[in-house]
This record gives sequence, C-alpha cells and structure tokens, in this order.
Amino acid sequence: MTSLKLNLAPSDARRLIFFSILFLGSGAAGLIYQIVWERLLELYFGVTLTAITLIVAAYMAGLGLGSLYGGRIAEKQKHALLLYGLLELGIGIFGFFSPTLILNIGQATAGSPYWLVFILSFLLLLIPTFLMGMTLPLLSQAFIHRVETSGQIIGILYGINTIGAAVGTLAAGFILIGAFGFDGSINFAFALNSVIGLLAVLASRRKVETFSAPEGKSALQQKFDSRWGYLRILSASFLVGFIGLGYEMLWIRVLSIVNKNTVYSFPSILFVFLVGLSVGGYVWGRQADRSPRIERLFWKVEIGVGLIASLTFFLFWLSLRQNWSFNWLGDFWQMQKPLPPMVDVDGSLVFSRRVLLNSLAHYFLPILVLVLPSSFLMGGGLPILDRIAINSPEVAGRRIGDIHLANIIGSVFGSLTISFLLLPTIGSELTLKVLVLLSFVFPLLFLKQAFEQRSQPRAIAYSTFLIAASGLLLFVTPGKGQFYTQLFETGTGKETLVNESGDTVLALTLDAGSNQPDWLWISGETNSFYPTDGTYESRALLCAGASHPSRILVIGMGGGITAHFFQSIPGIEKVVIVELMDELGSFLYENVGFNQITIDNPLVEYIVDDGRRYLHANPEEKFDLIYADPLRWYSAGHNNLYSFEAMQLYQAHLSDNGVFCAYVDQPNVIPKTITGVFPHVDQFRFRTVVASDHPIIYDLVYMQTLATNYAAVADKYINAETAETIQPSKLLAQFSRSHEQVLSDEKSFHFLTDTNPWLEYYLFNMPQRSPVWPKGDTRQKFIDRIIQCDSACQATFINQTNQETEEQP
Repeated sequence: MTSLKLNLAPSDARRLIFFSILFLGSGAAGLIYQIVWERLLELYFGVTLTAITLIVAAYMAGLGLGSLYGGRIAEKQKHALLLYGLLELGIGIFGFFSPTLILNIGQATAGSPYWLVFILSFLLLLIPTFLMGMTLPLLSQAFIHRVETSGQIIGILYGINTIGAAVGTLAAGFILIGAFGFDGSINFAFALNSVIGLLAVLASRRKVETFSAPEGKSALQQKFDSRWGYLRILSASFLVGFIGLGYEMLWIRVLSIVNKNTVYSFPSILFVFLVGLSVGGYVWGRQADRSPRIERLFWKVEIGVGLIASLTFFLFWLSLRQNWSFNWLGDFWQMQKPLPPMVDVDGSLVFSRRVLLNSLAHYFLPILVLVLPSSFLMGGGLPILDRIAINSPEVAGRRIGDIHLANIIGSVFGSLTISFLLLPTIGSELTLKVLVLLSFVFPLLFLKQAFEQRSQPRAIAYSTFLIAASGLLLFVTPGKGQFYTQLFETGTGKETLVNESGDTVLALTLDAGSNQPDWLWISGETNSFYPTDGTYESRALLCAGASHPSRILVIGMGGGITAHFFQSIPGIEKVVIVELMDELGSFLYENVGFNQITIDNPLVEYIVDDGRRYLHANPEEKFDLIYADPLRWYSAGHNNLYSFEAMQLYQAHLSDNGVFCAYVDQPNVIPKTITGVFPHVDQFRFRTVVASDHPIIYDLVYMQTLATNYAAVADKYINAETAETIQPSKLLAQFSRSHEQVLSDEKSFHFLTDTNPWLEYYLFNMPQRSPVWPKGDTRQKFIDRIIQCDSACQATFINQTNQETEEQP
C-alpha cells in the first residue's frame, strides 16, 4: 500500500494504513456486539425463526440509516477522522450499558407480538447501529482524493472492516462467550471500541500533508462518468444485497443440517462468509480501478456468484448420489460438532492441538466448500458499484452511503423473503434456483445496452455463454426435497421422508422391513425413535406420579410420545403443547399415526412458539406439571430453557404443589442449576429431574393405574409390549440423588444463567461428567416419600442398590 499506487501523499498513505487497522478492530467489536445483542433479545422475544429474522432486520435497518446520514454529512465534514473516533467512543459507551438496557426493556416487554418485536429491537439498537453505519462513508470521504484510485481505497476499507467482523464473529462464538459470558464479551468489545476511538481522536489531530493532482489535470478531468444512471446503480445495489443475504440464509439452512445445530454453526458460517467478502472486496476493488469497462466487470462478478453457487451445490449433491462419501457422513448418526481439544493422559485431561485442528478441519470442510467460493465473488459487488458511482472525490462519502443503504435495504428484504416465503414454500433447492435466476438481471442489463449499440460481439457471445452455463446447472441441480432426501439416505442407509419447514428440515427414516417410521430427525439430529423402548413413557409416568396433574404444559413436542401419554391420563383438563418448529405437528400428524389422537383431542392445545416467549406472554397461566424436553445440552438455544432465570419462570407458572419435570442429558450442571431455584429436587438415572417448591410425594398406586391404562391404549407405534412391562416401582428405584446431594456433589460448577450460557459454548470448557450415585441415607429418605411403597416395592430398591454397588469402581 504505497503512496504511488494509491496516489496519496506519504502521510495520508501511512494514515490510511493506521486507520485501516483501527477499522479492523471496529469490525471485530461490531460483530461481537451483534452476536451478544441477538442472543439477549432472543431471551425475551423468542428463538423462533420469525423473532430472529426480525431482530436481524432491525439491526440492519439501523446500519442503513447510519450509512445514509454518514454519507450526507461526509461531503461537508472537514474533520471526518475526528468524527470517526468520536463515533467509536459512542458505540463503546452504548455497548457497555447495553446488557442492562436490553435486559430491563426485555423483561418489561417479553412475549410481545411480532410486529412489536421488530419495533422494540429497532429502537433498542438504533443508536449503536446508526453510529456503526456512519463509519465507512466518513473514512472513505477522508481518504478518496482521486476517482481512479477510489475502488482500491473502498476495497481496502470495506475488506479490512469485514475481515475484522469475521475475526470478531469467531472470537465471540468460539472463545469469548464460553469463557466470559455475554457481559464479559461486551466488556471486551467496549474496551476495543474505547482504544480505537481514543487512538483515532489522537491521530486525527496530527497535521495532514496535502496532495496535489498531477499537473495538467483538473478535478473535472479526474471524474469518472458511467453510462449507468444513478437509479440503476442503486437498484443494482439493492439486488446485490437481496441475493447476498438470500444465499447466506440458504447456506445457514443447508449447513445447519449437515453440521447440526450447535452454537458454533452460525459463527462458523458467518466467519467464512465474511472472509470471502473481505478478500473479494479488496481484490475486486483493485480490479475496478484497472478495468476499462467497469460495468461489464460488475455483471461478470455477479453472474459468477450464481454460477459458482449452483456449481458447488450441484457437486455436493452429486457426491452424495455417487457415494463419494465426505468424511462427515461416515458418522452421520452422531452429532457433528467441534470436539473439545482434550485427551485423557493417565487420568488427567491434557490440551491437544492435534485434536483441535483435526476437529475444526472436519467441521469447517463443508462450510468452506459451499460458502467461500461464492462469497469471494460476492465481495466485489459493493466496491465495484461504489467505483461506478463515484464520479468525483467530493461525492465519495455521499455515494457510498446511498449505495450501502440500498444494499442494506435489499439485504433486509432478502432475509425476510427467503425466511418467510421461499424456504417454507418452495424449499432450499428451488430457492437456490431463484437466486441464480435473479443474477441474470445483471448481464441482461448489459446485453440490452450492447444490442442497442450493435457493438461488442465478443462480449455478447461471452455473456450468452455464461448465462447458458448457469441455466444448464439450474436444470441439473436437484429439485424440491431431493438434496435433503439424498443427504439422509446416504448418511443413514435408510429410505427417508423429508419435510422442509420455515424453521428447519424434518425427516423420518423408515424401517427396511416394515416401511414404518423408525427415527425422527430435527435439524439433522436424531430426536425420537419408534417403536419406543419405554423411555419416554417412563419419564411421563414419573412426572405424573409426582404431580397428579390436571393441567400440563409440554415444552417441545419431540416425537409426540410424551404428549401422547399425558393426553391419555384420566381426568386431565388441558394439555398445552408449545413447539418451536412450525410444521412438526402436521408432519407427525400425517406420518406417525398416534399423533393424530393427540392433536385431535379437544383437551390438547397445540401452539407454535418459543417456550419462554409463551410463558412471558401468558403470565397468569398456571400448570400442575411443566415438562421440558428440548434438544441436547450442546444445541443452540438449549440454555434459554435451562438457565437459572428459566427455572424462575417455570416456578412462577406452577400451581400449588405443582412440579417441574425435565429431560436432562447433562447430569451435573443442569441439576445444579435447577437446585438454585427449587428447594426440592430429585434426580433419576434415566436422565430425568423432578423439582418443586414443596416436598415431592410419589403415588405408587396412582402410577400403577396410569401404567395399566396406558398399556391398554398403546398401539404399534408406541410398542404395546414395552408399555405393559413398565413397572413404576422399578422406575422409582432409578432414583440417584436429592437436592442436598446435588449441591454437595456439584460444588465445582456454577449455575447456568441467561448471561452466561457456558455449557452451550463447551469447546474449551466442557464439564467432565462425574458418576452420580446415592449417598448415605438419601435413598431411604426417598422411599419414605413414596405412598404405599410395600415390601415388593422396597425389594426393588434393594436389588437396585446391589446392582449399583457392583457397577461402582
């Protein structure tokens, strides 16, 4: 980056390097804020696709307004670098107070209607996003002195800020939140903003060396005149944003199924996407200054995005059809997540760099294949359009602000259209084809002009070839549902039924012998199996035996087995099922027969919503039993249902002597968190915890009655033979420990909280599981809380104790 190449005075060139480094840090801080703010808002507005999309749209709307205003004041601003420093300080100050502000307003407005979610998110984030949006136009105006080098400067600033955003994404998602929680991550970003702001203010006060244009060239001679009208440029920017966010939403959908739904999925995809954009921004920004026909360069880059996106998707699908078998499919039944970099050496856990690098390479491979090539080309769109639009240095900031506003508006519309319209209605495969077809708009604009002028026959032929190649790829790429069907069938070796909803992809693999459903998959992960082995019914029976419920809340439909048990309880008044996935109920209704009985029951109310959002929106609702069964502890959003604050929310919605009951597949941390709220807690070996504000009493006779009744109504999907063998006394004998022992055993773990979801961010701090065994007289005290535990019942406990004694080391 020399003064000769950029036609900058030496002091300006050095200053550009310095401020580019600051802008890199600014990008990192901005993405740390975005990730944390989004998670905090989800606590109160929900983790549904609707809520998340509206929150992101509100964030981007603020950026757009800031970009517009920044561009307007940039051309009149004599102290742009000083103002930039003050903006960074302002962002940091807001960031520091943001957790308190968001939590207070979130608690007051939790469970709001979705139209209000957007407005509240927008107003909450308006100040920082507005300030963020102003920064690029200001810096661009400060350093662009000549039209013919504007593309390089924009490419440098845009690229360096974007690579900073990529680093911030990776740092927040993989390190900061897991180690320091949301508050610590915000404080880190605040410190970064503060340092950047102070350095920028100090640097802006240094005397600037002026640079004169080469002799004989006036400002008018330095202007660049485009044959494109300004409205066409803005329209192109809108479409670039629409297509870019469309591809990002599509990649998130596809890769969330391949790599499963951990908290590392979104930061990983966003990191690779931003790296591609940043490198592409720099490369294509430089190319824009060298190109004699910049409009043609623009449409070539944009049609290249569609061509490469469809090509990589097609090759991915083809590899599945030909069983070329990427490595991740070899273990498709297991969770495809980054592995903790620890190995057991003589009983001690030791950090292993080899394990970490191998795990991350395995995890990032499909992301790199699908995202990086297209995002590299995509990164050229904005810098090239900026270069086309800037016809004099004086208007650089204004034009960049306008173009980036149009791009952000397009991005918002793209995310909304893809999330709410295309993915739910036509699916991922056809959405890809729509996005590629939209790319044809750019070369068609060029061809129209070329045909009108009857010139450039080689360009016309080249354009026609690229469009034809893209069209051919569209013809051979898979149709609706074909990609996911092939993915599951290759990964599992079973015939598969697939349904893509607005939220995720649902799948049922079929047993080869009976052709009946045997496994339910949600977001690429196993969730339930048919016929069951009695596990789901056992949990439901235990929970009912502790609560004698008449009103039940089930958070998470799962495979429908637990809800089916609850609705069969005699004397039940109401069962409310709150399920996050919008089409799971209808998918199970159509393909797993017993769910028809559940959903058609007039006593059952099926609601599509986030569990916490539902409770916030219905503060007066009380239940005798609240049962939570979300995905596994390492799934994104799991903490929202198992944090200390979530437990307080459940506690507030329990009736007198009501019981909270949950599936817990992490036997140490989650029970510890539950004991922080509920004074009475029982933990069982089959991954179940029962909690209440009052001493928990188990009615053995009532449980036996329920078990007998359920065995009579169980059908082939439930496995009637298994249902008949469920014995309440053996179920109760699986008791492991009570409230006091949990607190004693798990002293080393701290609670999960809304602002410190450290269990989800397990990579560098996964808790070591410790065995859970009853100690002292806790088992006898538990027996005393079982109504009518006769000699046969107590004999079951004796047998269980003997078995555990043999198992213990």
